[in-house]
Amino acid sequence: MNDIASMMASVPIVSLIDVNFILINRVFVLLLTLLFFGSVLLLRRTRGQAVHARVKGAIKLALFGFVLLGAELALSAVPGYQSLLQALQTIVVLLCVARLITYLVIDIYLRARTRHEVPSFIRDIVGLVVYLVVGIISLRLVFKIDITAIITTTTVITAAIAFAMQNTLANALSGFSIQSDKLLTPGNWISIREKNLFGEIVNIGFRYTTLRNAENFLFMVPNSLILQNIVTYHGSPETVEKPSTQVDVMLGYEVPPETAKNLLLQVLRDDEQVLEQPEPVVRLTALNDSGITYQLKFCINDPARRIPIQDGIYSQIWYAVHRAGYSFPFPHRQIITAETKTPFEISRPQLASALRQVDVFSMLDNAIITNLAEFAAVRVFGGGEAVVRQGSSGNSLFLVLKGELEVEVDDTIVGKIPSDSVFGEMSLLTGEPRSATVRAVNEVWLAEVNKELLEPILRENPSLLDSLSSILEERESRTMASKSAHSQAAAGTVPKREEYLQRLKNFFGL
Repeated sequence: MNDIASMMASVPIVSLIDVNFILINRVFVLLLTLLFFGSVLLLRRTRGQAVHARVKGAIKLALFGFVLLGAELALSAVPGYQSLLQALQTIVVLLCVARLITYLVIDIYLRARTRHEVPSFIRDIVGLVVYLVVGIISLRLVFKIDITAIITTTTVITAAIAFAMQNTLANALSGFSIQSDKLLTPGNWISIREKNLFGEIVNIGFRYTTLRNAENFLFMVPNSLILQNIVTYHGSPETVEKPSTQVDVMLGYEVPPETAKNLLLQVLRDDEQVLEQPEPVVRLTALNDSGITYQLKFCINDPARRIPIQDGIYSQIWYAVHRAGYSFPFPHRQIITAETKTPFEISRPQLASALRQVDVFSMLDNAIITNLAEFAAVRVFGGGEAVVRQGSSGNSLFLVLKGELEVEVDDTIVGKIPSDSVFGEMSLLTGEPRSATVRAVNEVWLAEVNKELLEPILRENPSLLDSLSSILEERESRTMASKSAHSQAAAGTVPKREEYLQRLKNFFGL
């Protein structure tokens, strides 16, 4: 009897110990949550940083847990209320644990590892997993539900739902893979050749990735589509190592490969938006039925400008090829009955009339002017192309028949050359290097008179040298006066007519 009495007396003591242990654990979790998030709150405010709602929400949740704890102790004599408060407090404690785990994993571990703000996609995935585990534990501890039975009865339903949502799940899992790839981050430009897409990554969502193309259109591309196709990475303006851009051009077999490579390479070097380093490259890639294919590889700073830059390069190639006396090939199986016209034709009488207006040629008679117009070359340049470069050698004069050009000295624009103007006469008559870079603003037509055309005329008419030297002296005087007025500096010494006469004789070998 004494043994039975002692056993019965010991049961309340054991139960009391279990209750106190559980109570201590709850208090510890609530206190830990309060202290941790309270420290985060004070630290952020001390540093002047914004306090996230999830920090304030965790603090309020912990305080609510202490309120429930106080209510449970106050109503300990009422069994019905005590059990209800215990269940509510258990749920609150589990939610506090979920808040702690989520914050530690996302805002501390993942942020320290990635060194930037964790994407919302990953934050949602981690939060979903943590709260799902907390929900399962709540079903077991609070509601005393056997989750094994639930899992068994819902297996078929889960499989059916998963089959019906397989595309959504594939996009979600693909989005997770995209988020973890450093090349596929917002701000970078990519292209998907199979879908003819090229754009900047704006956002990576749960189901699709948003791209913005050069025309500012937004494309919502399913995440699984990006992983299932070949994606080309084009970088961004901040990328140190610039990916190359490629342009393919086909020229005829009449163009020697070395000539074609030099011509195309010069177009790339003249384009201001093509980077000098890494150096552009031109390669012969195929010998086709109709012509030879050349591959142009170069780098640009901003991928958003890729299409306009390609447009400019293609246009300049067209002008450069025709200016060199070549054309683009037609398919050999096509029979062309129409006579191919030269793209740059001008009436020779019209050209002779324009040459008569040039003071350098004003002393020549009509027969000589007509002869010059007959053999003068007509050259056409597209917008942005350099006609002559500062410091380069030259022995020709240019008459602007159509269009407008701008003059650059030491990479600074100092003026414009309108239609019906002349430039390059000093190089033609004295062989001096070009004093400035002249670049076409739009399509310009130029008549070029070189030393070879003028030399026979001067040999037959030596007296013209005196007139030409006087004209050069007068033009140089005007140029010096213009520079002096523009820069407010003292004008330099103008060479005398005798000096020009001697330079003319030396240059033409007279």
